[in-house]
Amino acid sequence: MVIRTPDQRLRVFVSSTLGELAAERRAVSRAISALRLTPVMFELGARPHPPRDLYRAYLAQSDVFIGLYWQHYGQVGPGMLVSGLEDEFELSRALPRLLYVKAPAPGREPLLADLLARIKQKASYRTFSTPAELGRLVRDDLAVLISERFAAARSEMAPPPSASSLGSHALPASTTSLIGREQAVDEVVALVERAGARLVTLTGPGGVGKTRLAVAAGKRLQDRFDAGVVFVPLAAVTRPELVLAGVGRAVGADLAGASSPVEALAEQLADGRWLLTLDNLEQVVGAARDLGELLARCAGVAILATSRTVLGLRAERAYPVPALPLPARSAGLPFQEVASSPAVALFVDRARAVRPDFALTAANAEAVVEICRRLEGLPLAIELAAARTRLLTPEVLLGRLATSLDALGRGAVDLPERQRTLRATVDWSVNLLDDTERSLLETMAVFVDGWTIEAAAQVADLDENRALDVTEALARHSLIQLDSTGQAPRARMLETVREFVAERLAARPDVAEIGHRHASYYRALAERADRPLRGLGQDEWLDRLQAEEGNLAAAVRWYLAHDPRPLPHLFRVLWPFWSLRDHLTEVRPWIEQLLPTVGSLDVQAQAELLWIATVMAGELGDDPAALAARRSLGPLLAGIQDPFLRAVSHLAMAWSSPVADDFDGAMREASASLAELRDQDEPFWTALVAFTAGSLETAAGRYDDALRHLREARDLAEAFHGTWLTAGARVQLGILDVLRDRLDEAKSLLDEALNLNLAARSIAFVAFNLAAYARLAFAGADPGRAALLAGAAEGLRRRAGLRAWPMLRRGEAQLVAEVRQALGEEKFAQVFAAGTRLNQQEAVAAVRDDRDPAIDVRAPRPR
Repeated sequence: MVIRTPDQRLRVFVSSTLGELAAERRAVSRAISALRLTPVMFELGARPHPPRDLYRAYLAQSDVFIGLYWQHYGQVGPGMLVSGLEDEFELSRALPRLLYVKAPAPGREPLLADLLARIKQKASYRTFSTPAELGRLVRDDLAVLISERFAAARSEMAPPPSASSLGSHALPASTTSLIGREQAVDEVVALVERAGARLVTLTGPGGVGKTRLAVAAGKRLQDRFDAGVVFVPLAAVTRPELVLAGVGRAVGADLAGASSPVEALAEQLADGRWLLTLDNLEQVVGAARDLGELLARCAGVAILATSRTVLGLRAERAYPVPALPLPARSAGLPFQEVASSPAVALFVDRARAVRPDFALTAANAEAVVEICRRLEGLPLAIELAAARTRLLTPEVLLGRLATSLDALGRGAVDLPERQRTLRATVDWSVNLLDDTERSLLETMAVFVDGWTIEAAAQVADLDENRALDVTEALARHSLIQLDSTGQAPRARMLETVREFVAERLAARPDVAEIGHRHASYYRALAERADRPLRGLGQDEWLDRLQAEEGNLAAAVRWYLAHDPRPLPHLFRVLWPFWSLRDHLTEVRPWIEQLLPTVGSLDVQAQAELLWIATVMAGELGDDPAALAARRSLGPLLAGIQDPFLRAVSHLAMAWSSPVADDFDGAMREASASLAELRDQDEPFWTALVAFTAGSLETAAGRYDDALRHLREARDLAEAFHGTWLTAGARVQLGILDVLRDRLDEAKSLLDEALNLNLAARSIAFVAFNLAAYARLAFAGADPGRAALLAGAAEGLRRRAGLRAWPMLRRGEAQLVAEVRQALGEEKFAQVFAAGTRLNQQEAVAAVRDDRDPAIDVRAPRPR
């Protein structure tokens, strides 16, 4: 009986009992087929012959023997002394043998135990526990076996390719255009050409475009490497010792049987100039030592590697491949600027590949920009998204992405499997980590927009040194990025990575404890910020809290869901940050969610919650809510035991009194607050109350008292380096100078204040500054400029969800009425409306523009 496979490929016989190892046999069959070999298995053949004759015929015509064993010895057939399992092993003596034993095996039969003991005396075997693990072992071991035993036979049949033939086919041809990578290609080429780097590793997360960049750079370098530029794909290689074999095949070197593959390869490469492009080294970084030795032996060899992790060699120059540059948010941007953005250009190019009539238009540009920003400029993610335009408009696609990144679907069939979906790309990277690294990465998914090492250690319950070491390992794997541009170094995770890693965190049994530790850490951070926010160190802590804005919000949401008791105090502590950094509209829903519980709180917590409700409603212009909270806060004042809370509660009453047009009451409350604060070490709040008193006195025409209080506010703010309050005091002093007809002094103060306000990045105070400039312009007989700048102040506030502070509204309303009368209704409406459309940069330019806007009103582009 003769049995032949139709394609005459190498045949691998698989021996095991059929019943207990069915899943394992399927895994082995897939592994064999993946290597373009033919699995020879009993169950795959026709059965016209007795079983013993069949497997013996199979064995006689096979090239490799694989034995799989677990618990059963198998059946002993009629006329046989041993089972077919043992008979197959004994008949395979002339073949290369790969043997695998499943563990644990609590029910192993004695006859099989004896067989395995005898096998161990003649050969070695490997243990496995799952079908997937067995499949990987078989694939790797077969690859090594073929390289060692059969490469020589192949080389006799065909001569190795020449360097010239390799050079013409080594780098894969691009099937799509490379967009937005011109600078990156130049930089990589420069590293090799001018800097003389002999090992350049392109690092970055999966899907960032490392391979495309390496191929493009390799093509640019072909003339420099006359021996050849070769491309070695390594994604399917999982054992470091196979890397050199792959390089050998690419350059035509036969490493079969070599006692030292490095030496054998070095002999092949030593006399020529070669560029080895090694793609996807991350899962075989253990080959780094061999590659380093190869470079040491071959002066003309350079390596351009792609890897999600650095190799760790001293000669290595890492080039982190950046995401594609993103456009600013599209509203107001010139259309050409949006279209020329690399990320948008890539989206449009790939969308046209699936839908030739796709075009970027004014109608869909904003959605396309937001898609690219949502995907953080990651080329693979953008390409996957663009492919969905076959059926979805950008607007619909953006809505789906807001729910889940799985809306990206699957990519082209000629992409590697690990890049067919964004999820597969992330999983590939995560599966390369060890258990400790994977655990920390999953834990870090609880953070929003980055974290410090201190935060990572406390939330992950690790020693800081250990957290630092593992964080650096994750950065080497390109799963997080390290940022040292702020006050303290931070680590960040791409949102495209974080979303999928967060699913792993959600499935962990300790997810609730991790969430609790995260919320507790940021609650403690806010408590630490309380004193600095009230005096020296305020600006520094405003910047620090801004960096943690997302984490603070996550902590608040955790407490709302699990334990809201700490929140009134937390709200009071964080108000300076939320107010000065324009987060009020985001915060207010949390306060409204908590307000119905106010009656169940103790007096201090009630006062703190009603305090923040009063203040915030006033700033956001919700007058009914401000008055309602004020009415509830007033009766509590006498019972508040904390002197500081009582003093700032009087201030909240002062701020909200003008809503009821009670300026005298506002002045009484401000005076009471100031009297209590003077006995306390509260420079920020004392300055803020003095500023409030001076503003109220200015509105009342009591200029001497106003000057005294405003100077006190300015001096206190300067003493504790409070940028925005220093600026605010200058603005109000400038208004006072306008009212006293000292226009040159007013302009000098307002100019100083504007520079400070722009540095402080507070929309509320920039708008306050612009309204003061409007008053100065009107006093200088320039009602057109006054209308434009008053409109600019109104537009900035409106877009931020703000209104003028209640104590300023009467004065600003009077100014607008006077300007309207001076210009006439039609002209005023035209100029004021033009002002409301100005963004902050344009409004500042209008302040500094000497032309008369009453004569030359240039309508800015719609926003």
